[in-house]
Amino acid sequence: MKAVIQREWIRFHRAMGKMGLFRFIAIYGIVFGFILPGSFDNPTAAFAVFALIPLYVAGPLAVDAIAGERERNTLETLLTAPLSPMEFLGGKTLFSVMISAGTSWMVLLLFTLWSIVRARPLPTLPIFCAVLVSGLVSSVIGTLAGLHVSMKAKTVRSGQQWFAVVLMLIAFGIPLSIKFLIPYIPQTLMRKIALMFEGGWFSYGILLIAFFAVLICTLLWLTLQRRVKGLWRLNPKS
Repeated sequence: MKAVIQREWIRFHRAMGKMGLFRFIAIYGIVFGFILPGSFDNPTAAFAVFALIPLYVAGPLAVDAIAGERERNTLETLLTAPLSPMEFLGGKTLFSVMISAGTSWMVLLLFTLWSIVRARPLPTLPIFCAVLVSGLVSSVIGTLAGLHVSMKAKTVRSGQQWFAVVLMLIAFGIPLSIKFLIPYIPQTLMRKIALMFEGGWFSYGILLIAFFAVLICTLLWLTLQRRVKGLWRLNPKS
């Protein structure tokens, strides 16, 4: 697994180059890290942006993880290396999660320091911790969703296009569905749901959301693990 992570880092570093690194910093550091959260007066809304950044970083990395190997004609060589399916999948997954979550946390730290210098309001400590955890969860979900797309994509470009559709479903489909369903939910049920979130970040409602997030990640991982094992035909360790 360590060898796969090191290989991914070397390929990522070479592929980025100086201009790629500049674009990466400009997009995720300046736009997502300062301009977008800085446009919110509410500190909670401003810091919530950092829980979504990993989705935009993890997806492209995960899509390239397998589709990129297929496009560069290196997938068969990698599949015949002395690796198990778990080492292959674990290395690809961990690299994408580390880069995406690390990017979000780094920019979050810089934005926090910038907010302190400019005397901007900061969220409470529980909200700050929740943003850190949410960023990690979104990086895992983005990575696993991207890897699922990457399994079938013949090229990186087609995979990224399909992932953009998945990302739109996640980012817009869920909120729009909730907004559509709210008028049809009985008031008694709405009051019960509201009571579940009375404790804030340590309420039963948040625990329920966390449970479903873990459940989604588990299902994505198990189905992805089964799909990756289907690629293992010539590997001596399979």
